[in-house]
Amino acid sequence: MASDSFDLPFTLVDSAEKLAAALPALYAADLVSVDAEFSLTGMHHCVLALLQIATHEKVWLVDPLAIPSLVRPLLLALAGTPWIVHDFSGDGVVLKRLYDIVPAFVLDTMMLAKALEYAQPGLKTMAKIKLGIDIPKEEQDSNWIYRPLRDSQLRYAARDAALLLPLLRELALEAERGASNPDVAAKLAMLPAEVKHLLERIDAYAPPTDPPLIEKIRAMDLGPSAEARAKKLLDFRHQWGNEGDIAAVMELGNRWIIDRMQYPPKTKAALEKTIRNWRFCKKRIDSLWKVFTES
Repeated sequence: MASDSFDLPFTLVDSAEKLAAALPALYAADLVSVDAEFSLTGMHHCVLALLQIATHEKVWLVDPLAIPSLVRPLLLALAGTPWIVHDFSGDGVVLKRLYDIVPAFVLDTMMLAKALEYAQPGLKTMAKIKLGIDIPKEEQDSNWIYRPLRDSQLRYAARDAALLLPLLRELALEAERGASNPDVAAKLAMLPAEVKHLLERIDAYAPPTDPPLIEKIRAMDLGPSAEARAKKLLDFRHQWGNEGDIAAVMELGNRWIIDRMQYPPKTKAALEKTIRNWRFCKKRIDSLWKVFTES
């Protein structure tokens, strides 16, 4: 089946006026699918770059960078509507951390696929198996912070949200047929409690006191100076990554930071040699070098 048979018209919502125009249809929906794209700085530090909300007729691509003050009121207004999601364990934590919002109920297609005993229930796999289409994932790890977003990014984001609607329908039909299987029936019966537990866990989320990397450096007994420097480097990674500098995420990896703590560079030239991306190095080297020279 052709991929475009599951595409829905979409609108980029990047102004208060466009959001106001979308609200009547969103309020009237008895079910919405919700997906999101984030910066690449990890669950505990990322920012929301795009929020995709779909009904059976249309997808709205909400740009949080353009209308930051309106995202929480939108999510709060939709929190009472059931959400179709796929693997909400991470996205839910981020939305809770950023906006203190947890939906009242979710229909998680990954959880349903697991209950139906699919060994690899990722969205790409399930779309191929259940809908007969291939999802091109080239845009999955692209730079969602950089503006303007490319048309290929917008189409990718809209399709991911739109696909959740027919995917849920197909999985629900399979659940009805498979209910006679005792093992499957038992797993399906546990789903409501598992969903409730998931939402309770998300609602109880609190960010870790220290990132695991800092705990690891502390356990290596490299001293308070190394710990302080590692924290500064992590702060740079999060700050620059959330500004759209993907090279910061790639170059300032955990292994790189640990190596620099174990073997601190003696000169700026020595530090430069550890950075492969010369553009990133030229742009950021002075800030990075200060980490090793300031007391």
